[in-house]
Amino acid sequence: MSDLEFTSPKPLVLRVEIAAEQADALAPLIEGLPVAPVQATPAIPATAPLSETAVDARVVELNQRETDLLQREAEFEADVQIREDKIERWRTELEELEQTLDRRERDLVSYVDQLQGAMSAGDDAWWSRPAGGDGGVR
Repeated sequence: MSDLEFTSPKPLVLRVEIAAEQADALAPLIEGLPVAPVQATPAIPATAPLSETAVDARVVELNQRETDLLQREAEFEADVQIREDKIERWRTELEELEQTLDRRERDLVSYVDQLQGAMSAGDDAWWSRPAGGDGGVR
């Protein structure tokens, strides 16, 4: 006997994939058919339809959160602007102080030049004068 005589024919298997959203629409068509075991698939949580009051409450909550977020953003922008204004004011004050320092430095250099000129002129009379008044400086 050959192997072909003892083998039984294998049944034909037809597999169809149905999206979860469409399963309810197809249920009346397949109610009379036997149900095959289903493999475990990740379940999509079914959400109950929300009531009108729940939707309204959620909208109010989201509007409040949006308002809070816009206020926080405005406060942040105002804080940044205040800090930039302070930095600009400090920069202006620093420039003024640098100009004053440069002017005083020039005045000091000029004064030292005057003293050195007076000392090198050979006029030693101002050394013998007592300090006071102009301090002997011409």
